[in-house]
Amino acid sequence: MVALAVGSQLTRSAPPDVAFLLYAAGRVLDGARLYRDIVEINPPLIIWLNVPVELAARTLHVSDVLLYRIFTTAVVGGLFGLCYRLVRSYVAPDDGRFGRYLLLLLCFALFPLAAEDFGQREHFVLALLAPYLLVAAARLRGARVGALDAMWVGVFAGVALALKPYFAVAWLGLEIVVRLRGPRDRAAATPEMLGALGFLTVYAIAVAFLTPDYITLAAALGPAYTRYLRESPYSLLLLAPGAPLVIFTLLSALVLRRYARRKQLWGLLAAAVAACYLSGLLQDKGFRYHFYPSMAFAFVLLGIIALDAPRAAGRVSERLYARVARVLAATMVLVVLGGAVFEAAGGGREQRRRDAESADLVAFVRNHAGGKPVAVLSYNIASAFPLVTEAGVPLASRFPHLWLLAEAYRDSAAAPGPLRYHAPGEMGPPERFLWDAVREDLVNAQPQLILALRPARDVPRNGLRRLHYVQYFARDSALGALFRQYEVIAQKGEYDIYQRLQAGEKRIGAVPSAEPGRLDVDLREIRLQVLDPSFLAGALVFAVVWVAVVILDRRHRQAGNGASLSPA
Repeated sequence: MVALAVGSQLTRSAPPDVAFLLYAAGRVLDGARLYRDIVEINPPLIIWLNVPVELAARTLHVSDVLLYRIFTTAVVGGLFGLCYRLVRSYVAPDDGRFGRYLLLLLCFALFPLAAEDFGQREHFVLALLAPYLLVAAARLRGARVGALDAMWVGVFAGVALALKPYFAVAWLGLEIVVRLRGPRDRAAATPEMLGALGFLTVYAIAVAFLTPDYITLAAALGPAYTRYLRESPYSLLLLAPGAPLVIFTLLSALVLRRYARRKQLWGLLAAAVAACYLSGLLQDKGFRYHFYPSMAFAFVLLGIIALDAPRAAGRVSERLYARVARVLAATMVLVVLGGAVFEAAGGGREQRRRDAESADLVAFVRNHAGGKPVAVLSYNIASAFPLVTEAGVPLASRFPHLWLLAEAYRDSAAAPGPLRYHAPGEMGPPERFLWDAVREDLVNAQPQLILALRPARDVPRNGLRRLHYVQYFARDSALGALFRQYEVIAQKGEYDIYQRLQAGEKRIGAVPSAEPGRLDVDLREIRLQVLDPSFLAGALVFAVVWVAVVILDRRHRQAGNGASLSPA
């Protein structure tokens, strides 16, 4: 499973967030000041952790993305090794068979199930919180956990909360369950709790002294970021990534709880699933990686339910939940492992087409930029990363993407009528900060290339693609003069690419244009989930496994009836 997970990663480009964090770590190594020269809304720990990876990549002259994947595998593998020790020593010391099964579920959740979330902060959060959950399970069964083991487990949980503070909900959920149902003094501070709080205290002091600009930046831009790409909490509750799995697993645990052979573990996992899901909902974004920990814990709980659930006894509803739990768990394993094999083999035609387009754009930027700065005008971080890192060029802006612009015009982009841009005096503080910073960055960097996300027609159906970056920024006299020094040299995919004219060079292409966009977003490409090939393949596997489980259950009942009629 580990080999398949890593092998499938080697065929992928770095996710935009991962590529940016490595780039930011490199900028820090080059002397840039975090949260001034690099605008990032997240706490600094993840960038600090990327600094040694980037330094090692430069020293060894190897790919930083490759080293990051090795680093991720080593860290998650080491934490899985800690889980192994906790399961064998404290959680299931007298039941080796169940212990191995639990570890197998955890291994699947930590490696193949991560898929495109491999190396994201939530991937580390899951690996860092899993030992805490196992210590909590040991506490509930009355086991005496070594103080040193428990303290380190707490420190790792503190690292998880420092990486993603939203998951404090999950940590508190586990603590509440242990306090309410555990045999110990409910008011006593455990070593794992002290380890977590101790690390967070040290981390808070380090942030205040080493990156005081983070506090100022978070206060200024944090409210805007909470609104950026915000989705309705009601739609997220039922339609968030992994929502069907989470909801079905929690319902199964409720319906089949009387069959649980390890009630404390069921309860802890159910609490972790619900709390991690709430942590994802609180982020209001609907990104898959925000919900990966809840999906992973849900799979582990589903696997244990499938083990304990009855095959024939009980009410019809219980038998139905039991059968679906077994089929769904098996289907997830087959589909995820099959998908990993497919990815490791190079993926399908559509994936190869996208990879070829991306490689073409990277080569174009590398050849025409000549190592000089490149500006990317887009509200989407995937426009700049991993493009600039793979092309080996610096980004001519302190922003990885212009999300502040998208937030400032989110409501206007959905309204009828032409999109009207704010005059500088009308701008709110976040938009004015972006306006001034982009002007300063571009004028100082004099980028060799400017890539602008091509604007769509100025109608509500096109949403944020109505934003016209040249039209918006050319209103500034300094940027307007800067744009006149460029000419169009290509249109690649969704981008207009402009190159800076050298002194005395004759103009061939047109200047960056402020003319309205003429195209519309192709809504046909936004396919319904039920039409997605991977979903259809999963549904087919589910049907095949269902038939297989029905046959196996029938044979199991027949074998049981035969044994009951025998003389023995």
